[in-house]
Amino acid sequence: MGHSIWVKCLEQGTLALIDYVAKVKDTSEVLEATREQDAKTLSVFDPGVKYEPKLVAVGEQWVMKGLDEALLKAEPGGKQTVEIPPEKGFGLRDPSKVRLIPLRRFGDNASKLKVGEQIEVDNRVGTVRFIGSGRVQVDFNHRLAGKTIIYDFEVLRKLSEPKEIILALIHRRVPVDVSKIKLDLSQDSVSIELPQDVFFMDGLQYTKRAISDEIFKFVKGMAHVTFAERFENPEAIKAAQEAEAKKAEAEQAQQPKEEGQAAPEEAKAKPAPKRAPRKRTKASKGD
Repeated sequence: MGHSIWVKCLEQGTLALIDYVAKVKDTSEVLEATREQDAKTLSVFDPGVKYEPKLVAVGEQWVMKGLDEALLKAEPGGKQTVEIPPEKGFGLRDPSKVRLIPLRRFGDNASKLKVGEQIEVDNRVGTVRFIGSGRVQVDFNHRLAGKTIIYDFEVLRKLSEPKEIILALIHRRVPVDVSKIKLDLSQDSVSIELPQDVFFMDGLQYTKRAISDEIFKFVKGMAHVTFAERFENPEAIKAAQEAEAKKAEAEQAQQPKEEGQAAPEEAKAKPAPKRAPRKRTKASKGD
C-alpha cells in the first residue's frame, strides 16, 4: 500500500484499532500497554485487565493531542514511536495549583496522610507533596503534568463496515464480549440487543445515548438506533442447559469406545462369517 493512500485512509474521523505502549520519558514508567505480552514483558501485567487493541477516532480527541497528530501521519504497518511534549499531553505544570492546607482540616485522617498519595479536597484530586509545620502541601496538577510521554504504537487496521463499526462503538463503552451483542442492521437503521447482565450498569441510559450519537456520526446514512431489552427466564435457561447436557451425554454413550470398533447393537446383528470347508486328503499307503 502506498504512503499517499494510507494517509488518505487515516484522515480526520477515521475509526481505527491501534496497539501501543505508553511510557514516561524521564522515568520509563509504563502508563499503559494494550498487548498482554507487552504488559508481561514490562512487568506491569494485571490479571484483572482485558488487553486488546484500542479504538480511536483519528483527530477527534479520543486520545491526547500529540498521539492524534501522529496518527494522521502514521506509516502503514510496523511499530512507530512518537514523543509527546507536555503541552500536547498532560499539560504544563501550573504553580498556582499547588496549595498549602492546614493539617487540622483533615481531622482524624491527618495522621494517616503520606507523601506521594492522592487525596480529595474540595471535590478536587491532588497529590500530597509535603507534610510539616502543621500544613500539607497538595499539588492539584495532573501527576503527569510537565512530563514528556513516549508512545510506541502500531495502527492495526481501519474500520469501514457498518456492522464492525457499530460493534466497536458499543464495546468501547460497554464492557461486554461483542459475540454477546445482537444486531439487526438495515440500510438506515439498527436494532441493538445487549446481554441481560449489563442492564443494570450504572449510567446505562446515558451510555446508550452516547453510543447512538456516535453511530449517527460514524455510520453514514444511519437514521434510527433502537435498543431492545429481552429478559430470559432463568429456570427456562437452566432447563435448556440440562436438556442439552443430557442429549450430549446420550450421544457420547452411543459412540464406539475405540475408533473402528462396532457399537454393541451392530455387533449382535452382524452374522458370523462362514468358515470354508476343510479339504480332506487321503493318507498315503505308508501311513
